[in-house]
Amino acid sequence: MCIFHSLINNALFVLAVALQRSHAFAPALFVSRQQASRLHAVTPVGPFCPFRSSSSIELEPKMEAINAAGPEFAKEMTKIQLDMSIGEMPDPERLHRVADGLEQAVDQWESLVARLRLSSDFQTREYAKLTQAHLQSHGMTVDGIASMIRWQAGCMRAMANNTPPPMPPANMDLEQLMNNSNQQQREKPSITAMAAAEAITATPFSKNSPAFDAPNVKQEHDALCRDHRNLIEFGAKYDSFDPLGKLYYLDEIEKIEDRWDVFFTRFKLMGQLDATYLQQCDRFLASMGMNEEEYRKLLKQSHALMRAEAEAERNLYVA
Repeated sequence: MCIFHSLINNALFVLAVALQRSHAFAPALFVSRQQASRLHAVTPVGPFCPFRSSSSIELEPKMEAINAAGPEFAKEMTKIQLDMSIGEMPDPERLHRVADGLEQAVDQWESLVARLRLSSDFQTREYAKLTQAHLQSHGMTVDGIASMIRWQAGCMRAMANNTPPPMPPANMDLEQLMNNSNQQQREKPSITAMAAAEAITATPFSKNSPAFDAPNVKQEHDALCRDHRNLIEFGAKYDSFDPLGKLYYLDEIEKIEDRWDVFFTRFKLMGQLDATYLQQCDRFLASMGMNEEEYRKLLKQSHALMRAEAEAERNLYVA
């Protein structure tokens, strides 16, 4: 049972982290409508954009249902891992309960990802690509994670029933999974830290900031908010754009990102970014094992995936 315990322990960690990492940005994107006007993280772009499309608002209940199970799921998984780390057999009832929860969670997760991926709206598609890029950075895919989680649920039931575990998915390399265990433990954040991640509720700067005394600063801020909001609303029909239209839209999104960077830099240099906001950003990103630079890189990767799709569609038109 030693090798089996080691494999299960490693798989539990990998799969639980993967499931939570894939929608770790959710608290920022799927915030309540009351919070949307005041929530910012890093700069208010990508999944942290405070201007939300109607499609993302419609998906809010589904995302909240998944997120609601996060803390309890993390607690149950931690108890199982603790038992196994000291060589004790986890409680069979807990194993069955978590196995059922895993399968329900992956069903909900796959359904949500499919809706994001097939949406005609840019903002929700961007979120799907961010999920894809995030998983790819850890050598994972949505389909691979889903099959591994279902296999894991079967392994947990087998352990609870003291029966042989089911055969692993054909695309799972058990030897590599075992060999990479220590490296994965070092690179991935803890489940507990991710479940307890503090939401970013502080604003980056107050509208009473002295910087806003300058009319041009206030005008620039108002123009940025107006242009960004209009761009998100226009993106509701992203899927109907032709390939060149999609590429142009991505260019405009990245121009908005650059404008926010310049605007934030002014406040940062003046020391007028809110300290609580900065601390919340650091803690939130750290809970996912990321810093601001890595987050920005991930957002660029998600846009690169969308560009690649548009280019592939463009080539079909030409052909």
